[in-house]
Formats: sequence, C-alpha cells, structure tokens
Amino acid sequence: MEPNLDLIRADDAPLTWAMIQDQLAEAHAHLGELISEMNRDSQFDQVDTMIRLGHIYGHLNRFCYGRKIPGGDVDQLHTDSNSEFPDDVTLT
Repeated sequence: MEPNLDLIRADDAPLTWAMIQDQLAEAHAHLGELISEMNRDSQFDQVDTMIRLGHIYGHLNRFCYGRKIPGGDVDQLHTDSNSEFPDDVTLT
C-alpha cells in the first residue's frame, strides 16, 4: 500500500503533529478569550480586535505551513512567511 502524502499521522511524524496541534490549540484559546470578552461586554474596540484576530490568523497560518515542515522544527515554523496566509489554501 502506497503512503498517502496528503495525510499527516501522529505516529509517522510525532513532532510535526505536536507542533501543528499546538498551533490549533493556541488559536482556539485566543478565539475563545475573544468570544468570552465579547459576550461579557456589548462593545469592542475594533483596532484591538483586528490585532487579536491577526494573532489568531498567525496561529492558523502556522498550522497550515507547519504540516510541511519535516521533523517539527519549531524554529523554522516561527518565521514571518509562515505566519502569512498560505498560498496553497483555497477558501470557498
């Protein structure tokens, strides 16, 4: 059986798996904080919210790029280019 190159498996790449899972967990935590704050207060600062959303997008983007970094090299993950929106993702 030929391996599926589009499939990331925790058993095959445990460091990469942990690295991208951490990025999703961070995005989830920050988004949860933002939602909780908006639920507690009926107003929000647009500039602060956009900065925070940018931070969340950074985690999501590093998740997308991190899946291609062999060996879960955290130093390689945290670059400006890996925090930008991926060029191989199509939103519909």
